Amino acid sequence: MSRLSRHLRPPAPLEKREWSIIGWLAVVAFTSGWTGTVITHALPFVRRTFELDDRGVFDLMALIRAAALLGLLFSWWGDHRGRRLPLLTAFATLGAFNLATAFAPNLSTFTWLQAGARIGGVALAALTIVYLAEEMRPGVRAYGLAMAALFTSLGTGFGLFVRILGEGTDDGWRILYALSALPLLLLPLLARRLGESRAFRRRPDRPPLRQVFRAGFARYFWPMALLSMAVSAFTVPAANLALIRMENDLGWSAGAASVTLALTSAPGVALGLLAGGRVSDLIGRRPTELAAAFVGVGGGVLFYFSTIPWMMGLGIFISMLGSFAFGPAFGAHRTELFPTRIRATAGAWLVNASIAGGMAGLAAGRFVVNQVGIPSTMALLGGVMLAATGLLALVPETRGADLTADDDAGFPTPGSFSL
Repeated sequence: MSRLSRHLRPPAPLEKREWSIIGWLAVVAFTSGWTGTVITHALPFVRRTFELDDRGVFDLMALIRAAALLGLLFSWWGDHRGRRLPLLTAFATLGAFNLATAFAPNLSTFTWLQAGARIGGVALAALTIVYLAEEMRPGVRAYGLAMAALFTSLGTGFGLFVRILGEGTDDGWRILYALSALPLLLLPLLARRLGESRAFRRRPDRPPLRQVFRAGFARYFWPMALLSMAVSAFTVPAANLALIRMENDLGWSAGAASVTLALTSAPGVALGLLAGGRVSDLIGRRPTELAAAFVGVGGGVLFYFSTIPWMMGLGIFISMLGSFAFGPAFGAHRTELFPTRIRATAGAWLVNASIAGGMAGLAAGRFVVNQVGIPSTMALLGGVMLAATGLLALVPETRGADLTADDDAGFPTPGSFSL
């Protein structure tokens, strides 16, 4: 067995209970990856149907992401009543609004229906991370999050192949939205199989939504929030404009763009998730996040400045490697910084910071894209993201934190907390 394969294995065998949790949440994650990204996959078709220019695309995506800020309410609900029911409700919300979108008669209706779907999708992703993190032991937590993220990426890749069905018709995007509602058929099964998180305890006091901003919590929240904003300011435009650049700017067919994106991203996603989760559990969250950020931005810039197909494919691979190595490390880091009683709410505020960052990136792109073009816009946003990685110096390393036992101050048992 190679040294690399030994390091990519979890440090200890996963328990039967952990395998079961990962299995059922893999269904949720696959659904989130597929149905939560339909807007990205359908965007070139939607753009043609509603005759949107580059600025119109930026405006559409910004409006949809703005409504997703309401996903915070699902996580606040999760901190008060448990993780299970809000998670299942978010699952249903995403599918139902996507199904309704298939019948949207105009751009305004499309926008508001997709805003509703985005609320469900954001809440589902945030609650899945909290639920899984609370069910996994410290030594395999980031690895478990990486496994779930792998299924999310598989769902996204599946959606790339499904989108080929939308090519060749005026309203092909409607097919994509109708098909994305199929996971709703699994909701009764998930409701029977998923129990409440073992870490959740219903408390008589109800921490308010703003508690995360108070002394003690704020010193961890703001650096992570600003970093989350900077990451999304780059990754959201980069992800949403990739197909538009390939199809609308460079003239690729929908099939060629979808297959190329799927085949070149798949190995980067798989390697990034498994290596990122394992390295994060071995050496820490902060160094993994820092290295992954530089790799991800480098790959994204290579993709957008290239017109040669093989170089674009290489850029996609490198970008996916970095961004998906960053994901499990950051997901574990943000859950370990806050106690159980506000963990879901804190995570939701960080998701909202990410949404705000994506909106800021889209807004900035809207005003500069016509002057400097899409590639230079991506480079500028990537530079902002790399500068923001310096904020990691302001938060502690949390590798090894026990999320099932809170100390007297309300924080998780620190494990290897250190600055």
